[in-house]
Amino acid sequence: MIDSEAAELLTRAAAFDNRTIGEADATAWAAALADLPYDDDALQAVARYYSTPAAPGETGRRWIEPHHVRTHRTAIRNERLGTTIPAYKPPTEPETGRDFTARRRAQLTAIADGRETPLPIHALTGGPHPSVARAIAGIGELPGDEPYMPNGFREAIGLTTTPPELRVPCPKDGCKAPARQPCKTPHGRRRTTPHQARTDAAGAAA
Repeated sequence: MIDSEAAELLTRAAAFDNRTIGEADATAWAAALADLPYDDDALQAVARYYSTPAAPGETGRRWIEPHHVRTHRTAIRNERLGTTIPAYKPPTEPETGRDFTARRRAQLTAIADGRETPLPIHALTGGPHPSVARAIAGIGELPGDEPYMPNGFREAIGLTTTPPELRVPCPKDGCKAPARQPCKTPHGRRRTTPHQARTDAAGAAA
């Protein structure tokens, strides 16, 4: 925004608050709003400020300041973008990462300007493909026979399928892990080794 544009913006504000405008005022406002364009959104920001009731306890004359214009203009443009990120409109031809960035920025600017209508992102419905569901069904579960090691690993290294101490429940207070399940810490985390009380109990049972 340059001095002459800031003067026009101040003229719009003066219609609400009857302020007097001089060259120094226009120069100061232009410096404060140098990165903002003089457009309909800036004018609407002035109108929105003066159409908003005063806050509780606010006294004195409500003179608009540069930061009010900036805040209300940003709010106006964000309202056009909506509460969710607008969907991207891809081109018909392939694009590079740089092309995507430039195109995306241009789309968001056009929506904020009011020149384009945002395309909403539709929520996906339904579950995963059956093949994907089968693939992830066992993730995070402990194998039934080998609580501490993957299936087949014990046999591969010459160990028995189930450690002897896991054939009996853990008698230790605070654990009480059932047979074939690993012992747990007081915080409920899985231990990498059984409690000594369980090892002793397994020896007695054998």
